[in-house]
Amino acid sequence: MSIKLSRRNFLKTTAAFATLFAGSHAFLGQPDGVAAASKDQVPRLIPTVCGMCEARCGVLAYTQGQKLLKLEGNFRHSHSLGKICPRGVAGAKFLDDADRLKSPLKRVGNRFEPISWDVALTEIGAQLSQIKQRLGAQGLAWLRHPEISDAWDVQFMRAFGSPNLFATTSLGRASRNAAAQLTVGDVPVFDFAHSRYILIFGRNHAESIFTADITRLAEAKERGAHLVVFDPRLSNTAALAQEWISLKPGTDGALLHALMNVLVTEKLYDAAFVEKYTVGFAQLADYVLDKTPGWASHITDVPADTIRRIARELASQRPACGVDPSWHGAWGSLYGNSLQTARAALCVNALLGSYGAIGGLQFSPKPNLAALPFKALPPVTAKRVDGVGDGRFPLGSPTEGVPQLLPEIIISGKPYPVGALIVNHANPARSLPNTQKAEQALRKLELLVVIDVQMSETAELAHYILPESSFLERDDPLAISARLVPEVALRQAVVKPRHDTRPAHEIIAGLAKSVGLESAFGFTARQSVEAQVKPTTESLTALDNDGVWQEDYKPVNGVARFATPSGKVELVSDTLKKAGFDPLPAYEPPLAEPGLHDFRLLTGHEFAHTGTSTQNNRYLAALCDENQLWIHPARAARLGIENGSWVVVKSATDQVRVKAVLTEGIHPEAVWLAHGYGHGTRGQTRAFAKGANDNILTADRAEPMAGGAVLGETIVTVGRG
Repeated sequence: MSIKLSRRNFLKTTAAFATLFAGSHAFLGQPDGVAAASKDQVPRLIPTVCGMCEARCGVLAYTQGQKLLKLEGNFRHSHSLGKICPRGVAGAKFLDDADRLKSPLKRVGNRFEPISWDVALTEIGAQLSQIKQRLGAQGLAWLRHPEISDAWDVQFMRAFGSPNLFATTSLGRASRNAAAQLTVGDVPVFDFAHSRYILIFGRNHAESIFTADITRLAEAKERGAHLVVFDPRLSNTAALAQEWISLKPGTDGALLHALMNVLVTEKLYDAAFVEKYTVGFAQLADYVLDKTPGWASHITDVPADTIRRIARELASQRPACGVDPSWHGAWGSLYGNSLQTARAALCVNALLGSYGAIGGLQFSPKPNLAALPFKALPPVTAKRVDGVGDGRFPLGSPTEGVPQLLPEIIISGKPYPVGALIVNHANPARSLPNTQKAEQALRKLELLVVIDVQMSETAELAHYILPESSFLERDDPLAISARLVPEVALRQAVVKPRHDTRPAHEIIAGLAKSVGLESAFGFTARQSVEAQVKPTTESLTALDNDGVWQEDYKPVNGVARFATPSGKVELVSDTLKKAGFDPLPAYEPPLAEPGLHDFRLLTGHEFAHTGTSTQNNRYLAALCDENQLWIHPARAARLGIENGSWVVVKSATDQVRVKAVLTEGIHPEAVWLAHGYGHGTRGQTRAFAKGANDNILTADRAEPMAGGAVLGETIVTVGRG
């Protein structure tokens, strides 16, 4: 006999068995006169949403009273598929961490003193009003790492009247996002599960934030899919692949152009798809005519025969194949050519006919939700301080901006002064390039307010610190997924707040009230959920119980829809042309080239950490408490550097001292340093002075079209230290 369970019923059955087991002593001969377990002693299974990074995976919290027993993945959620990464598991350790922020704090001289919420908000509101009266609304800037309640950040700035909203996420993917909007209308998602041939340029799925992606990649490989990783570094994803190809850093675009050359000249492209769904093919075909594998080989260090073979193998599997959209990699925001590199990759996928195909690239469907019940506000008329949308960065995001330029703007007061900054769940004193300049700018501000769960280098410079409840202690708005199904998940508190903390959306609403803007909000997170799910068939009770709701959805395979002006893939972009840039995905070399004795500094994330926010976590610090510099043995030998020895890494901005790791898993022209270490606040007792801060070496530069951070354009020297 077989029993079939739906996913929802499985969760309900699991919860029922957990409750039954917790009280099973009543059925196993409990002696008369022994009191039954109190309600707080009965273990509970509560679905919620992880907050350890921006993936927002569905998780299940096992609790007993106000004690969190463990976290595990919610198998119904498309981001996790029942698995969570080490960061998700370690989220439980934030609850009772002695280093947590426990109450609002106000700077008094060189120290902080506890202050009540009412007094803190009143004082901040008064100072914001004074700055607005003197400098205009645009005198306030807001920097955040977007969370589930990001709409509250956006609404506050609209209500206040300032256009200067920034996001640290643009540091890693501004170029990719702009390229995707220009070329196909949105960032596509790779259907790894059904693909037969996958190319990855610099993205490290094995240590990334979406556990479902590496699960599907591994399953696809087991079913015979061929995985090729182009990366100057032997990442864990490259180790999973059948082929790791170490190309010269920053030359990914040249290789992509050579792939297009083979597809076009050997007529291996999908002619029917190109005819129906693209514009500008004739111009693109003419442009790549001389971008031969031989041409690319001299630029990339990849043999011409290898490029030609991969192009042919790729075409043989179309349309269930393609180039994976990057994140922080070569076409995220690393180089001055990242936006056009991203355009080239998206064009390769068009030549393969991959869009809309099973095993190709698709666009994440949106669930049928009502809009958030915010009060409609007039548009902000002031011009952005960083030039986004005003000529300097015509393709930049008006809600993310170019945050790496904010310190120079604050210091110089140009094009106009910024006197106040609110930082929500971000740490610009460590996450922005050119650390010294970032800290100098933060010290100059008249008012710096930080919303966070823990002390940070930025918080230490603040005038006020407003402590946020951890993701396990708060109810939040709906989390909308970004995979291949229309899906929402509900974050709900699994325990009561341990300290005098509040959710960020409540803090922001309180700030709005302090400056007389309370009418711009007027509803709770729970009421926002109720409003949004009204058009759906999901009840709030079911969402509370299951944590995840997926709308019935059947993709129309083989049909592609593009949210571009033409409704097609724009191989040639009129938008770029009108902005004064090359309308083709033209190849340009990186902005900077290392000399004979220099290296290109590459940075990235490790499996255990998210940005600069998790190095102090008890579990994660035990896994990775410091970073080390990857350097090729041949280059190290010439410099007299041994494995494990101390080295000094110098750039045009500063220097760090760090241990070296000799490995052939790095291109000889580059060195690699994991991001997020080198904390300088004693408020993080486990992370303090562990490892090196990579951003102290990077410059505050910007890619000219969308303002990407070009972090891979840093040239360094390495010497014994």
